[in-house]
Formats: sequence, C-alpha cells, structure tokens
Amino acid sequence: MRARRAVSVVFAVCGAAFGTWLARVPAVQDRLALTTGQLAAGLFGLAAGSVVALLLAGAVITRIGSRAAAIVGAAVLCGGLPLVAVAPSVPAFVAALVVLGVGNSTLDVAMNAHATRVEDGYGRPVFAGFHAFWNIGGLAGSGADALMETWHVPVTVHFPVAGGVLLAVGLWAVRTGFLRGPDRGQGGPAFAWPGRALVPLGVIAFCGFVAEGAVNSWGAVYLSEVTAAGPAVASLGYFAFSVTMIVVRLGADRIVARAGAISFLRLASGVAVGGFAVVLAALGPVVGVLGFALVGAGVAGIVPVAWSVAGRRWPDAPGRAVAAVAACGYAGFLIEPVVIGVVAGWAGLRWGLVSAVVVTGVVGVVAPVLREGRGLRR
Repeated sequence: MRARRAVSVVFAVCGAAFGTWLARVPAVQDRLALTTGQLAAGLFGLAAGSVVALLLAGAVITRIGSRAAAIVGAAVLCGGLPLVAVAPSVPAFVAALVVLGVGNSTLDVAMNAHATRVEDGYGRPVFAGFHAFWNIGGLAGSGADALMETWHVPVTVHFPVAGGVLLAVGLWAVRTGFLRGPDRGQGGPAFAWPGRALVPLGVIAFCGFVAEGAVNSWGAVYLSEVTAAGPAVASLGYFAFSVTMIVVRLGADRIVARAGAISFLRLASGVAVGGFAVVLAALGPVVGVLGFALVGAGVAGIVPVAWSVAGRRWPDAPGRAVAAVAACGYAGFLIEPVVIGVVAGWAGLRWGLVSAVVVTGVVGVVAPVLREGRGLRR
C-alpha cells in the first residue's frame, strides 16, 4: 500500500511539473519577447528531448533500475523549470526545454516501469489509478499557475519555487515508498528488441495518445472557431476532458479486473469515437464541451491498459517493454496535432479532427489481437 501511494504521488508530481510549464507558456513568451517561430523552436527542443529520452529510457532502467531512474528523472524535470524561467536568450530557452523534455520522459517511463512492479504485487489491475494522479497533478499545476497569473508573480520566481517544492515531494515519495531491490531484467542487455508481442500494444498506445494530443492541442481552437465559443467556454473543453479522464481512470482498474483488457479497450474505443462524433456534429459550444467530456471518458483507460499489459507481456524486462510502448505512444502525441493542422489548413478543422476519430477507432479493431497474450480475458 505504501508503494502504491508513493508511485501515485510521483505521478502527480510529474503531471504538476509539466502542467506548470504548459499553463504559463504565454508568460514565458512575453518575458523573452519570443516570436512565434522562436517559440516553435523551443517546443521542437522539448519534443526532441522527450523523444531522445524515450529511446534511451529502457536502457537506463535496465542499468540502474526504475527507482534510481525516477530520482534522476524528477531531478532533471524539476530542475528544468527554473532553467526555462531564467533563460537569458533564445538558444538558452531551447536548451532548457530540451532538459525539460528529457526529464519528463525519463520520469514518465521510470514511474510507469515501477508501477508495473507495484501492480505485480497486487495481483490485480491498479495501473489506471496511477495515471489518474498524473491528471490530478496537471490540473493542480494549472490551477496554481492561474493564481500566479492573478497575483502577477513572475515566472522567474514561480518556476524555481514550484520546481523546488515538487522535487522535494517527489524525492520524498521515492525514498520512503518505492520498492527496493533490483527490477526484473535489471543488469541485462541495455538494448533489446521487445518482440512482436508488443507491436499491437504500441499501436494501441499510439492511437490513445493521438486522441489526447488532438484534444490538448486543438480542443479549445475547435470550440472557438467551429462552434463560436468564447475564450472562457472554449477552455472548458479541455477541462471537461481532463475531469472525465480522472473519474474514469480512478475506476478503470475495477472494470478491467472484471471484464478483461480486451473488452475494456473495445468499450473505451467506442466511447471515444462516439465522443468525437458528438464534437463533430456540435452546432453550439455546450454540445461540443459535452462531446470532449465523452472523449475523455473513452480515452482515459487506453494508454494505462496498454502500458500495464506491456509489463506483463515481457516479464523478463518490463522497464524496456514500457519504454518501447511509451515511445510508440508519444509518437502519436507529437504527430497528430501536426496532421490535424495540415488537414485543417486544406479542408477545415472539422475534417482535421476526423483523422483522430479514425485512429481512435483502430483501438477497438486491434484489441482482439491481445487475446494471444497471457493473463488477458475477452
């Protein structure tokens, strides 16, 4: 139980740290007087750091274990916040975001790898609940950011304080609650191909992150441009999406335990596609917000289930398995917003969002392939 609480806290710390950065992007942009192109360069640095760390995370965990990797990831992620805040120039800003991306991905994979170890001890699904705490942390970080904006606290003060507090909480949780001893597969080959058993899980994670990326990047824009929502109402789309994700993730483990991963993924895919259909058909902002809430309810469990099953599919080295599936997932998170933008520029934002609907529906098609794995039910 103590390990479960500790991992939940670390998930919340990761979500809060990343949410702290996301909510104050405009303030950082104003401080450095960044052009759109310069901000885009920084975001590319964030993505590049994230991808590189994802590719190396499996090897790092194999060498030092998920517990030590979580400490490293937390230190780099929380240390990246003040670096972003005090960056004196555009190159320094880009470099700071690379650091932030490396820290985020390292901690993300490490805490998920450790979560598989905790779940093994329970003998039943508990994985989705961890991801709920990531969303809770993200909302908490965004809420704190709103207060900082209201109180006119500059990012040069906010980010160092937030980074220091979150690092202290994260390190305390890891040191006092994470399981000790080596992970399964620790000390083995640093690089190894996970095998074909993880391919469908990589596809499912990719599709789940596509839906999340679509809503994160384009949800507010869609409500504003297509349904004529005002700024306040447009922001409610992501809020409703996040709230339903938290609620479903807190209860998803019980559903998976009773119905099995395959049936759960089919249901989740259907609910998410239905939510996108409501969004696409919406003529007003209220219906659009309700649609995004339904998307959140459907998408909520897709990625946690994929990562949980990955750890069981490759029991000799669950850390490498989680890293491999995570890399596939984050590829979808990075690619889909760009695809939507390209299609939207050609045929409109409604058609751009259709691509997310199609990809999310693939989850239900691929899910039955998992029946070949161990410990899964229809």
